[in-house]
Amino acid sequence: MKKILFLILITALFSCKKETESPLKKQNIESKTDSAITSKNFEQYLKHNAELFEYQIIGIKDSLPFSDDDIAFPLKENEYHYNKSKDFNYFEAKSFENRNNKLKIIIYNTYGENDSKVLNIQLNSYNSGNLVDALLLDCRFTFETEYFRNFKINNNDIEIKKINVDKLLYNEDGDIIGNKPVNDTLVDVVKYKLNDKGFFIKQ
Repeated sequence: MKKILFLILITALFSCKKETESPLKKQNIESKTDSAITSKNFEQYLKHNAELFEYQIIGIKDSLPFSDDDIAFPLKENEYHYNKSKDFNYFEAKSFENRNNKLKIIIYNTYGENDSKVLNIQLNSYNSGNLVDALLLDCRFTFETEYFRNFKINNNDIEIKKINVDKLLYNEDGDIIGNKPVNDTLVDVVKYKLNDKGFFIKQ
């Protein structure tokens, strides 16, 4: 009789353990289904130098030089025209595949106003091994205003939030006389979709 009760008790404990474990396993599987890539994934590679008012690239060992074709290739959403320069190499931060296209995210510095340093994060799309399109995901600099972007890549959809922060106060002559009590912040959102041929189509 004691053996029977012992077996029943062991069976009950094992069943309870199985029931408590299964929701945890299910939760872990669900968390892996989120394939979105965001700006936060690349914060580890960026370091802001407060003295020079610029961003430096850290945490990636190998860099590659830009070719003439790389520099000449048109870049979408590059309204400030801060183009690539042979004075700076680029770093490949991530590569992945989508819709039979290979995508690469690269990070590099380039020149802005008065030869100050700008940081760009760029998404390249390759089809059959050829570069077919390029999109500027992030551009960061601090001149008279602070400018940066937040982006999200979710499957074929790309959303870019352009953020412009105006902190400075001017007099009637246009001279800087201090900081504004409240920053003026402008946000502009653009959306793109990746098609089967590897092109970024503005929505």
